[in-house]
Amino acid sequence: MIQQVNLYTDELRPRKEQLQARAALVVLVLALVVVGVAAGVARYREARLQVQVESRQQQNDRLQRSVEQLTAEAEARQPDPEVEAALERVTSTLARRQRLLERVENLVARETTGFSAPMSALARQVPQGLWLTHIRLDGRQGDVGLAGMAQAGRLVPMYLEKLGDEPAFAGKTFGSFRLDREEDERWIEFRVATDAAREDAR
Repeated sequence: MIQQVNLYTDELRPRKEQLQARAALVVLVLALVVVGVAAGVARYREARLQVQVESRQQQNDRLQRSVEQLTAEAEARQPDPEVEAALERVTSTLARRQRLLERVENLVARETTGFSAPMSALARQVPQGLWLTHIRLDGRQGDVGLAGMAQAGRLVPMYLEKLGDEPAFAGKTFGSFRLDREEDERWIEFRVATDAAREDAR
């Protein structure tokens, strides 16, 4: 007689449901941990990015303010149209005066050059004992007037004769000739001129 023994009792059967539930719980916990860590990392990165964005925004704001300030300063430095017009008028006036001054200087230079030869001749031929106190040279009319003092009356004609030998006085004739003796009779005052009428009027 064979007897069968049932070994699959409730106590001997494996408890698969409990093991699967624990494994699922562990997986769930791990998944939650991973999700939490990922979320934390994402929030950390987001926070850092937000800080960088705010920093860039602040820099942009500062740059914008600087640009606005510089623009305002540049606009404020633009010259006033009235001032520019006045400056142009002053510049034009100065240019005209400069041109006039240059023309006057050229004219004076030409006249001075024209007088240099007669003045040199007058200085070269002055004899000892005669002094010139007044010289009149008319560059346009060519008239000459001289006045001075001499120790002797003969010195004046001698002086005029020597002037006639000078090229600057060649051909000139002194139509007015006057000698006056001072009260103390030490000096003789003389006045000569090529233009008698003009000298007499003086």
